[in-house]
Amino acid sequence: MDKRATRIRRLVLGIALLATLLAVIGLEESDLELEEATVQPILPTRSDSANARSKKSDAGPLLIERLGQRTFSAEADDIFAAASWEPKRPIASVSQSFFAPKQNTPPPVAAPPPAQVAPPLQFKYVGKVIEGNRTSVFLSLAENNYVVKEGERIDTNYRLDRIRDDVIEFTYLPLGIKQTLFINNDNRGRL
Repeated sequence: MDKRATRIRRLVLGIALLATLLAVIGLEESDLELEEATVQPILPTRSDSANARSKKSDAGPLLIERLGQRTFSAEADDIFAAASWEPKRPIASVSQSFFAPKQNTPPPVAAPPPAQVAPPLQFKYVGKVIEGNRTSVFLSLAENNYVVKEGERIDTNYRLDRIRDDVIEFTYLPLGIKQTLFINNDNRGRL
């Protein structure tokens, strides 16, 4: 019974393979007929053919050796240059810049750079301790806690300049900008 089942299976697979091949061949032939029916050449009119003949006669023979050869142009743009909407400024040559008569036009005034601003203070006031005439302030910043006296630095960016009852004055060292932290002894920061 096994031999008979394998023969039947092979026969069914062979028929399926033959049907698939016939279907593929039939589709290719029908696609070719459709392509031939839809593609039609455009016939030139009399004026087009006359223009084409005059262009061919003016150009002369086509030199195959020159095809694909390119010459470098120093005026070509840099393909890696940054793109900008501003118009390109003409580059003055040496003879123009040194030997040209000076005009009485003032040089263009550049816009002043934007004012540098220190980042906002992120310190929270926790409290203060007075020891004799020295006052220490407890500050927190993110996960760090600091005990600072007047004139001491906090990390590398801040220096505590002055401690008063309602204000702590800092200097942002990279820019030298003074900043103040307003405090109220009744509302201390929480950890």
